[in-house]
Amino acid sequence: MLKFHGGKSLFSSYKNSQANILRKYPVGAIYHGFEIKRILPVPELQLTAIDFEHQKTGAHHLHIDRDDNNNVLSVAFKTNPPNSTGVPHILEHTTLCGSAKYPVRDPFFKMLNRSLSNFMNAMTAHDYTFYPFATTNPKDFSNLRDVYLDATFNPLLKETDFYQEGWRLEHEVTEDRKTPLVFKGVVYNEMKGQVSNASYYFWIKFQEAIYPSLNNSGGDPRKITDLYHHELVDFHHKNYHPSNCKSYTYGNFPVQTTLRALDEKFVVYGKRVKKTSSKDPILLKPIDLPETGIKVKKEGQLDPMLPPDKQLKMSITWICGDPSNIYETFLLKILGNLLFDGKGSPFYQKLVESGLGYEYSVNTGVESTTANNFITIGVQGCNNVERVRKVILETFQTCMKPDTKYLESHKIEAIVNQLELSKKDEKANFGLGLLYSLLPGWVNKTDPFDALLFDEIIEQLRNDFKEHGVKLFQDILTKYVIDKPSFEFVMKGVEDFSEKLEQEELGRLNKKIMKLDEQDKEVIYNRGLLLKKIQSEKEDLSSLPSLQISDISKTGSVYPVHVSTGRNGDNIKVYHRITHTNGISYLSAKKSLNTDIPPDLLEFLPLFTASLTSLGTSKEEFTDIEDKIKFHTGGVSIDVNVHSNPIDCKPELTLNFSGWSLNSKVDHIFDFWSKLLIETDFHKHKEKLKTLIKSLQSNTSGVAESGHLYAGAYANASLSRVKSLEEKLFWTHQSQFINKISHFLDDGVQFDAQVVSKLKLLKKHLINSNGIKLFVVTDDEQQVSRVATDFEKYTVDRLNEHTVPDVRKYNVIENFPVLPSKKKTLINFPFQVHYVARALPGVPYIHKDGPKLQVLSKLLTFKYLHREIREKGGAYGGGATYSGLDGIFSFYSYRDPHPIRSLEIFENCNIESFKWTEQDLNEAKLTIFQSIDAPTAPKAEGSTFFNYGVTDEMKQQRRDRLLDVKLADVFEVGRNYLSNAALVSEAVVGPRGTEKEFNDDKKWDIVEPY
Repeated sequence: MLKFHGGKSLFSSYKNSQANILRKYPVGAIYHGFEIKRILPVPELQLTAIDFEHQKTGAHHLHIDRDDNNNVLSVAFKTNPPNSTGVPHILEHTTLCGSAKYPVRDPFFKMLNRSLSNFMNAMTAHDYTFYPFATTNPKDFSNLRDVYLDATFNPLLKETDFYQEGWRLEHEVTEDRKTPLVFKGVVYNEMKGQVSNASYYFWIKFQEAIYPSLNNSGGDPRKITDLYHHELVDFHHKNYHPSNCKSYTYGNFPVQTTLRALDEKFVVYGKRVKKTSSKDPILLKPIDLPETGIKVKKEGQLDPMLPPDKQLKMSITWICGDPSNIYETFLLKILGNLLFDGKGSPFYQKLVESGLGYEYSVNTGVESTTANNFITIGVQGCNNVERVRKVILETFQTCMKPDTKYLESHKIEAIVNQLELSKKDEKANFGLGLLYSLLPGWVNKTDPFDALLFDEIIEQLRNDFKEHGVKLFQDILTKYVIDKPSFEFVMKGVEDFSEKLEQEELGRLNKKIMKLDEQDKEVIYNRGLLLKKIQSEKEDLSSLPSLQISDISKTGSVYPVHVSTGRNGDNIKVYHRITHTNGISYLSAKKSLNTDIPPDLLEFLPLFTASLTSLGTSKEEFTDIEDKIKFHTGGVSIDVNVHSNPIDCKPELTLNFSGWSLNSKVDHIFDFWSKLLIETDFHKHKEKLKTLIKSLQSNTSGVAESGHLYAGAYANASLSRVKSLEEKLFWTHQSQFINKISHFLDDGVQFDAQVVSKLKLLKKHLINSNGIKLFVVTDDEQQVSRVATDFEKYTVDRLNEHTVPDVRKYNVIENFPVLPSKKKTLINFPFQVHYVARALPGVPYIHKDGPKLQVLSKLLTFKYLHREIREKGGAYGGGATYSGLDGIFSFYSYRDPHPIRSLEIFENCNIESFKWTEQDLNEAKLTIFQSIDAPTAPKAEGSTFFNYGVTDEMKQQRRDRLLDVKLADVFEVGRNYLSNAALVSEAVVGPRGTEKEFNDDKKWDIVEPY
């Protein structure tokens, strides 16, 4: 039986807690205008769900009572978008720009540094908008609840906020009426950035085509400029009503205080007519498919990572019933897992491994959208739609054979094992994860109580599969897919598509300008000046609640880790942490590569580790290995990492292994580790290796979503050896490397010589146990000794048996050069916006100035850069960060229409000009401690020590120094570190375009990443 530290059984503890809850919350009881309608104990998740209904308005509140101090609150509204102007999205932004009780500009961002929350956000989905936060502090929970509820039900929705967050016409230089009028606005630029992403563009156009009644909730830039302020206000009045609200709380704080707060907001409302009530939301329907199906073709963004002749993306979709049928939807998702997920899945083998496409299309899988389920399969990077279509239909037909291998019982059992292990895996953000899983269905009439019956659903699957076997899933295919009408969507990447978007924007802009008379132009000019004045004004923030420094604990959480040596002495070290893990062991191992890797093989490391969980061995196909991994474990991975030593910032390059399973099955993890490293056969599986390279090559969407990280990595690379290694292994240089070796894919001789032979040689350098270390997190001391024995038996001994003698050693760390500084670099991608980074060197983790620099970064972000980069500049985000472990001070902007302006703002941060107060200082510290004191999952306890060498003593010393930082310290480090122009490095990701600055080759080094 599983045990808590105190010795009480997990089940009996929950049973006692459940009994108390049932006594405390009887069905029919009324609390602050909310009646308890139902209660559902869910012992397998150690929670009790309570369904409340507000008597006056009919609003529903779901409370999840669980012994977890990371409490969550969310307020959600069904917000079917009436058009593609992005009104739900812009409303999400503007509701957080001031409310009746908190009439300050942007209270949401200001609360970010007045709180110890570990999560705060607001999000717009297809057909609903929600506002969640999570915190462990009761006072903080109360503060944020009040701000969130007032923001959503009593927002000011000022016209100036609409212009700032949505869109506006304004002179390029606000004060200079001679400069041209342009479109500005945070959401407008955000969505221009989204449209730059070829994968997003395919996905959103697919959604628009298959679901014409479901408009683009985020907003199409071409339509955003048709939205007016009064329409935003009307949309709020119509949709942000208690009758259309789903509120949610999770954790161990008393629910009554939240019910009281909700009731105080709701009492001024009455019930609405049925068509907008929460009990019967308006459900949107997808396209009606005729018997012959529908085929749609569109033009889209060119994907720069794909060859010119492989610019097609395509998918085929079938409509598969109603998500409110929980069990059938569950079976559909299991079916999707069987058919699509993993290297061993039939569609991966037939479509990707075969070379028909480079990777799955972004919409592949089973998705529940509003009132319908979809099953979609497609590829990107293909050139023969007819062939792909034929293979898809043939593969589904193969699934219908009585002896099909695609739906074998051991594969079903492996998936069930994964589900049950996931249930045991304790997560730090469980309450948020539960919200994300329940909310999409809840706003569309799916009963959340049905979705919580995890064990019942699993048991029904077991019984039905035992009775019907493979026919259980074949019946679903017969019902929805086989010989049923489908929706085919094809998009071709066009070389001049970005230019077409720019021309469309210019034409739309000119049309609006042509309609303006002189009075209109004067209004626009004065409005721009007014908005800039408002953005620059110092505000009275006294109405906003705030935690104090006294709310931060002086001592941090401590997770003792014990160290022992293996039977071979000091060469093998075993670290362990005993904590509550529900009978699971979490295993990590690492070995230093600082002296193992020849410099010319270094950039092959990420491809090598990706190959280990993709190709297969000399004896087994990876499809069979993958099935065994799923059956016996929660997952296994091998990868490479580089990090800074906390004492001196020197690089630590490591090969990392991880895996988790029930305590009784850890031997399988060690067996997989050694098997994959020793036996992976690069020559036998070279065709799969080519498939993997194509897949890695096609990842443009990662750059579009994380462009600021690519820019930051490049800027950092000239400042430290660690960051130079990171850039080479994971960022732009790695993209260039993958693109380079892709040129050998069609030349067998060259591919063997330039890729396969290098990977085989690299393996010889890695197969040894020198300096290998193991870390186990488990709940039983005796388990530690069993794990150590299995580790040496199944991993260490096997590595030693296969070690190649006399392999030359290379001190790659000492010899690896720092990336030569170009000062200013543009990484040229065909996006519509830019991502900007500026980096300067700092100090090691244990240095006394590190905490001061971290506080400085928060002050600059919240008291200066947010206003300049986002509010005035229109970028989606921007600020400063300080990496304590890496010792790098960075500035960044995200989806930025004015990259040169942002760089100038970063450069001109005159530390002496800021008039920061003690309150500002305290808020900066609160922001830092949000992440420091965020809840830690049991599996992560002690991981910072094992992974990075940061001890509990180091963390406490840094904590003490952070709490002791004075304003004078901040100004001192600002003067000492930010003024060192000789060491500055800058990088921008985005288009070269017509920007005059980027075309000055004397100032800018242009990098072509593909």
